[in-house]
Amino acid sequence: MDVKGEAGKTSGSPRRAPTDQYQHFIPRFILRRFQVGPMKSKVERRKEFRRTGVDPEYVHYYDIATGSLDIRPIGKVYGVQNFYQDVRNVENVNELEDKLADLERQAASIIEDMHRALPNGTFTLKRRPLELLRKFLFMMHYRNVSCSSTYFQMDHPENAKGRQWIECFMKAKGIHSAVETWLYFLRYYLDTSHSDIMQHAAELLEKHGLEGLEKMITESDIPPDLERFPALSYHVQANGNFFSIWEAAEGEEFILTHNAFGLWEGLAGDCPGLHHIFVVSPRIAVVLCNILLHPEMKDRIKLLGPLKSSILYANPAPATTIYASGQKSIPTNFDRPTSLERYRASQEGANDSFVFKITKLSRPQTLEFNSVVLVNLQKTGSLTFLSREGMLRTARAF
Repeated sequence: MDVKGEAGKTSGSPRRAPTDQYQHFIPRFILRRFQVGPMKSKVERRKEFRRTGVDPEYVHYYDIATGSLDIRPIGKVYGVQNFYQDVRNVENVNELEDKLADLERQAASIIEDMHRALPNGTFTLKRRPLELLRKFLFMMHYRNVSCSSTYFQMDHPENAKGRQWIECFMKAKGIHSAVETWLYFLRYYLDTSHSDIMQHAAELLEKHGLEGLEKMITESDIPPDLERFPALSYHVQANGNFFSIWEAAEGEEFILTHNAFGLWEGLAGDCPGLHHIFVVSPRIAVVLCNILLHPEMKDRIKLLGPLKSSILYANPAPATTIYASGQKSIPTNFDRPTSLERYRASQEGANDSFVFKITKLSRPQTLEFNSVVLVNLQKTGSLTFLSREGMLRTARAF
């Protein structure tokens, strides 16, 4: 999928005919940063395509199952034919693809600014762009091909406690498969702003309480009328982790795999997910760090047991928040989740700024980071890298 408007769209009369598309789950704008040869502008790409009829963009692509390494067109990797097509939408079966392309365009601009900020060592975002980037990262995990058929699969072992809710929800909506349910909530996440999703989750927390919701999940007692229950997954990622930016060492690079978006790593006692990894280029990985790693949580984390992680060495600092009001904290009642979300959604909250110190890794740390990505590579997965030399060093360290 292309952030430059190259994602396939149908046109013409209001009633659109189904159109076959190769639809990416890793966007083109990320793949282009790994491409073989210099990056080309949109004008250059179109000019060359008109001249040759061949996609002018390629990446190294290693297929784990076959053990083959070759160079493939960006337009034919990390995607699935008609992956996001919603046949229930007779007006435009590819509408979800169009909505994803719009989110990608906005995220690409922020990530481009992030790359420009690397020499400065810090990166500043206001609240709305940060929320959009968080939404993009959540969607990068949710939209992955490995999630589409299992996220709401009733007989999947990990969904056993939510089976009743899934079954009742599908019946109420006239949905007949796990994939259709996945597409339904893909639309919900895309159509609903970050602020509104967080507000929906806060309303559930306020109504049922954290303990009540945890009891529902563990005792298989999720009421069927909780249509917005998936908002909690979004809320957990957004509120349960602080945002950090990691830069590869000079002369080294991060590698890309089919599942390098939302990949979790590390344990605090029995609590999983100290880090959630998102590789956005050979230079930058965004890592969502569990709030247990926040400096203010040092005493609490000791109670959970020893930390187990291969990448604790980075020790990134949470962002420094500059409130538009000039105060040192949010002027709100923290006893009510909805009041916090109302502030964040307000115009005053929109003007808050967040200053991130970019975590620059050493060469051994970069190689260790890549090892974490590699150890989670599935037998049916794939791998892409910028340079053969960099990949060779990663392979030898692994």
